Amino acid sequence: MNIMTTEKAAALKNKNRSGLKRRIINCMPLYALLIPAIVLTIMFKYAPMYGIQLAFKDLIPGRSITESPWVGLKHFLRFFSMPNFWHLIWNTFKVAIVTNLVSFPLPIIFALMVNQVRHTKYKKIVQNVSYIPHLLSIVIVISITSLMLAPGTGVVNILLKKFGKEDILFFGHDEYVLPIYVLTGIWQNMGFDAIIYIAALSSVDQDQIEAAKIDGASRLKTIWHIELPSITNTIIIMLILSWGQIFALGADKMLLLQTPLNLGGSEIISTYVYKVGLLEGQFGFSTAVDLFNTMVNLTCLLIVNAIAKKYSDNSIF
Repeated sequence: MNIMTTEKAAALKNKNRSGLKRRIINCMPLYALLIPAIVLTIMFKYAPMYGIQLAFKDLIPGRSITESPWVGLKHFLRFFSMPNFWHLIWNTFKVAIVTNLVSFPLPIIFALMVNQVRHTKYKKIVQNVSYIPHLLSIVIVISITSLMLAPGTGVVNILLKKFGKEDILFFGHDEYVLPIYVLTGIWQNMGFDAIIYIAALSSVDQDQIEAAKIDGASRLKTIWHIELPSITNTIIIMLILSWGQIFALGADKMLLLQTPLNLGGSEIISTYVYKVGLLEGQFGFSTAVDLFNTMVNLTCLLIVNAIAKKYSDNSIF
């Protein structure tokens, strides 16, 4: 009996192996398409991780990374003991939190609104118009914003004069950095971010919507009870990814907004890393600061993922 069972198990194992080989051979064209993506990921995501050791070394000019002496946690302790440490943390945290709280729900609302448009041509026009700003570079977006907010000649200041107000130097005050950063981000990315939700809404069961209409449900109730629950899984996944990158604010946009007059509100971790790393050549120290930033992002990702998995059974891993 045991011999027969063993033979059956071995035969089943061989069958599974042959089936796996057959599936791999049949899918070879698809695997071939993955090769460029895999190569690029290794080159630009994994290979640079070799430089992480700079966070624990003092790079000496003329020597390689491996030849430079280890200094342990020296760079981290220096960063934590800086007088403006908490100021950098607070600015980064404030910009990240407000950006996520404001920018995350808007694409969902926009996608639900676009999905209610029944005129196909008008619907495509709305989608294209909302998507176009994403094709503009950040430099162009900030340049347009600067022209609109320019004192004396900007549209906003001209309107303020019409109402008897004085010109405002928007790029010269700390309190205007956050609103400008968030609003320009919404204008540039809302249409693009809504694409995935619009795609998810296309798979909503139309029979349920028709049944709801027959029962007398309004559009708002249809959205709330049918369409929104149908894309909940997508929303949760996007929420995890969004809050998992809460401190991953790029330096490029903030540097374009930054002036000597608004440093108090525009100096964040990424801009500081750029200045001490590329401009001042403190590669070990800047690597340590950026590594700290990455660890904060990873911690946030794990926490949000665990919460989502506990309360919704949806997670990215």
